Amino acid sequence: LLDLSDLDRIEQESVSTPWSKELIRGAIYNTRYDVRVIQPGQEAVLGFSIAHTVHRRSNLDNLAVDRRERQRGLGRRLIDDWILRSRNQGLSSLTLQVNTANQVAQTLYLGYGFRIQRLLRGYYTNGDDAYEMELALAASVAIPSEQPASSLRRAQGRGP
Repeated sequence: LLDLSDLDRIEQESVSTPWSKELIRGAIYNTRYDVRVIQPGQEAVLGFSIAHTVHRRSNLDNLAVDRRERQRGLGRRLIDDWILRSRNQGLSSLTLQVNTANQVAQTLYLGYGFRIQRLLRGYYTNGDDAYEMELALAASVAIPSEQPASSLRRAQGRGP
């Protein structure tokens, strides 16, 4: 089972407006959300993503990688997994929101074929703006592997 403190630690050190531990726990136990983790064996979680689907569209609500594990392709593995799972479910498009100041993430998403749809002023609780980005799955770039990575799995928490 998953130790929620790993996800909370990664989240707190990753973004300027982090989700609370309670929000992450709620996503894990809410069947409308798909929480995926990279966790080799019984070791600590290295990264995670949280997405939800409405009307044949999936939105990436959160993606974070342990700061000590960045630049190793783990964020790409999480995105690859999200795209593959969404394709397999027959979804039509993917959306996400990214801080306008986060050039690294924007470059990553643009590389997958995501396009900026609109500016969301004051989107984050600290007042930062975000871009809403979208990818039509039919037009998406090929992902390296059509098989989900073995260390990626759906999150299951310990107790409520």
